[in-house]
Amino acid sequence: MSERGPGLLARPLVRIACAVLGTAVLVASVWAAGARAVLESLGSSAYALPLLALLEAVMVGCSTLALRSLYGEVGARVPPRQWVRAGALGYALGLVLPMGRGAGEAARAVLLSRDTGGARAAVAAVQMQGVVLLSTTVITVPVLVATVALLGPGVPAGLLLANGLVAGAIGISILLVRERARLGRLLGGLVKRLESFGLAFDAVAGASRGDLTRSLAWESLGRVAQVVQCGVALAAIGEHTEIGRVLVTRGALILGSAIGDFIPGQLGATEAMMVVGAGALGLTAASAATLALLIHAAQILLGLLCAGLTVALPGPQGTSAGSGGERAVTPTA
Repeated sequence: MSERGPGLLARPLVRIACAVLGTAVLVASVWAAGARAVLESLGSSAYALPLLALLEAVMVGCSTLALRSLYGEVGARVPPRQWVRAGALGYALGLVLPMGRGAGEAARAVLLSRDTGGARAAVAAVQMQGVVLLSTTVITVPVLVATVALLGPGVPAGLLLANGLVAGAIGISILLVRERARLGRLLGGLVKRLESFGLAFDAVAGASRGDLTRSLAWESLGRVAQVVQCGVALAAIGEHTEIGRVLVTRGALILGSAIGDFIPGQLGATEAMMVVGAGALGLTAASAATLALLIHAAQILLGLLCAGLTVALPGPQGTSAGSGGERAVTPTA
């Protein structure tokens, strides 16, 4: 994967500002929902955290298998523990950095490039971004159907439709541009010392259509795990868990995540979206805020476990070049 100069969101002060903004939105949302009621609801529903974290781990596992599918036969060069380390590191970084999914993919590519080569890892990371966006469109379909059925064709349905269409269009564009444009040559023209890497990037065939389909299936299964997680969270706060209501609630979380993507872990954005949409979801403001906080707490718990796992698992004993023996050139997250 190519080296990049520090973008705006990579600057420490910008990251701190995003975190402060998210925290401020979170505090305001909890205050508006009623801090005492939210804390009481959290205390009575905290027993569900292990199960919520387990379902989050299922999502991470599915995402790692989706990435593994993109490597095809080359993926067999990577030891199983390295796949576990890559999945854990990508998830942990994704929770603490703005635009966390992209930073997580970059970190996973850094680890995997030691066994597959830098160009192959870069291609897989780019294609994975497209797959992730397409999986958003896939899960949006049942969520949108449930939202229209329960709430009617109003603003929530319109926002979900727009988000799903934009995600799908960008995802397809990423995959098509990777296959048909000479991005590596362009990169080499802009940064002379990356010219050889750019040529290797263009030369890599990337995932086949079958591999892409399998990758999308795994990533979409991870989205299903998130729907189940939402149902568990609803049950924990004492709400009904009909499938339609679970899907509509998950839709609100999807919109909150999309709006707050520049905030680490979307902290505060999902809580604010849930509080604003509590009435439409048939929840009290306190219950809506509690649900979002429960899921965030489960993510933080899993993130800490993933960080520890990344350190505890031994890394590779040596480095190996990928196909063609190209030197792995990786970005800083």
